Amino acid sequence: MSDCFPIVFVHGLFGPFAEQETFAQLDPALCTAPDLNGYGPGPDRPVTLAGQVASLRAHVEKEHGDGPVHLVGHSIGSVYAFMLANQSPWLVASVTSVEGNFSLADAFWSRSIAAMSEDEARLSIESRLSDPLGLLTGDDIPVTDENLARAREALAYQPWRTVWESAKAIVGATSGPDYEGLLRSVFASRPVHLIAGQRSSEYWHVPDWAREQAATFTTLAGAGHCMMLEQPAPFGRALAAALEAVTHWSSDCGRARNSRIWTA
Repeated sequence: MSDCFPIVFVHGLFGPFAEQETFAQLDPALCTAPDLNGYGPGPDRPVTLAGQVASLRAHVEKEHGDGPVHLVGHSIGSVYAFMLANQSPWLVASVTSVEGNFSLADAFWSRSIAAMSEDEARLSIESRLSDPLGLLTGDDIPVTDENLARAREALAYQPWRTVWESAKAIVGATSGPDYEGLLRSVFASRPVHLIAGQRSSEYWHVPDWAREQAATFTTLAGAGHCMMLEQPAPFGRALAAALEAVTHWSSDCGRARNSRIWTA
């Protein structure tokens, strides 16, 4: 690692995004993964966009002082990461979007459940949360005892209402008229890394301007959207390699020339 800034992992719809095999690849950097509102063993708190960004900021300030930190957001977690980088730029050295939401087109399942009534949403989400095998097979992840255990942990990490409220918050944010401008502002002011799974990359709607301005664009070979569950150590090595490029980034160079497929 070219610097030892802490690395903060921001989970998506399903937590916790805290694989020790991933963290080990980033040594000696300190890695943390906060549980945002509604997630993990803490009190059950309502989920709002502003509340999740505030929760992320509180974690960074409590655990890492004045920063800066590298933020790594998976899926909807990247929305919170970009918003914190925009609101409190002094806290954020870089943002890594792991198949994060660039627009409503990336909302996928969130858009569907956000439009449901409460009863419909509960049935749909509880069905998903009770099906770790379905999570694996739906993403073409090999069904092993270890992967099933990780899938069970991720699905059990939040109640159905947290998922529903998170989906509604993200749909509201990414469909708004100001979201692209916020993203462009962050891309212009600090390194942004993009990481995709090889199997799922074609479904990630990364705009041309973001590909051109990204410090790096990495595709993890043989992986899908839940790459940190499927390949925690290779994902960590790919992230470490991307963050190494931070010192080579500027507003004028070091862009998608760093694009590659990571096979380690």
